[in-house]
This record gives sequence, structure tokens and C-alpha cells, in this order.
Amino acid sequence: MRKITAIALFAMTATSASAISRYSALDHSCGDIQSIIEQQGAAIFRYPSPRKNGLTLYDRYVRNDMFCGSHQVTERVLIPSRDSDRCPVRHCITSDCNNFGGCLLR
Repeated sequence: MRKITAIALFAMTATSASAISRYSALDHSCGDIQSIIEQQGAAIFRYPSPRKNGLTLYDRYVRNDMFCGSHQVTERVLIPSRDSDRCPVRHCITSDCNNFGGCLLR
């Protein structure tokens, strides 16, 4: 019985540790958005599409490559914030790398 309890406790801890925070970008200043990403390592921000009314866009933004998967690198993008239409952040994109050091970004 103790073994089952320990396994259940471990599973609950692992699940909460992998949770990622979600925010509305327009509720935060650009500096706040960059601070959140720096402190947490990764966060999801959502914001309205600049091209299509009623469409909400979102992505996972990261501090650096360490928060991306294998064969991924960061790319700098701009998202809207409360005080700017162009807040610079980074997100992960897939890259195709060969054994000779060459990479193609998708």
C-alpha cells in the first residue's frame, strides 16, 4: 500500500512540475512579458490576430534553446503587448540538422 501511495505522490508531483503558465499578452506590458519568460523559462501567451477579427493566436515563448526540444532552435518573433505592438520574444522552431553541422530551418 505504501508503494502505491508513493507512486501516486510522485506522479502528482511530476504533473504539476511540468505545468506551463498561460497569459493574455494584452494584459501585460512588454517588459512584464519578457520578465515572465525570463523567470519561468517558458510561458504561453495568447493575443488577437492582427489580420483576422475573432481569431486568437497563441504560442509557447521561451528564454533560450534549453527550453526547446531536440532539433529545435529559437527564433525571435514580435507579439503585441499592452504597451507595444512589437514586443520581441523567442519561440522554438524545428531545424533539420545533418551530421556535418549543416542545419536547415523549417
